[in-house]
Amino acid sequence: MDVIKSEYVVTEFLRQVPGARDVLDEIRERDRDLGDGWGRGNVPDLLEFFLSAFSRPVLLPLLRNESVSMDDLAPCFRYLEGLCLNEEAYFRSSVEFGVLEQFLEGREIILRSYACSLPKTRAGVTGMLSQYPETYAGMRDDLDRIDGVRGEGPPSKRYPR
Repeated sequence: MDVIKSEYVVTEFLRQVPGARDVLDEIRERDRDLGDGWGRGNVPDLLEFFLSAFSRPVLLPLLRNESVSMDDLAPCFRYLEGLCLNEEAYFRSSVEFGVLEQFLEGREIILRSYACSLPKTRAGVTGMLSQYPETYAGMRDDLDRIDGVRGEGPPSKRYPR
């Protein structure tokens, strides 16, 4: 897995995320300048891009839909892993607020995203949850089960190890 640098955020989004072109086309219809700029790879505000093009229109709807398989989610989480591998401070904070914190929408979203996450993303989800101690404590057993730390009973069908 390669790190995704700022200048390749859109290119990799279009290459890796199913439906990405349609999302950018919809954004272009609402805001031609913004959509055209993003289409050319010009993303001056990463947070806005992650919220407007990735988290809200693509990733969260997939995570909410229980009929969407882990395999269907895999391309989004490969893209997210590449984003999480970028250690630049501005980039990292944009990913944290624009993607990872969006998982706080609900328990099932957190668990499903955690189960789909690759190592760096999973560490980011854990780090984000540690900022919310009560939420984290209430989910710790489920997260450990997903990790296979406490393998009590068979693994869940929804959240395989």
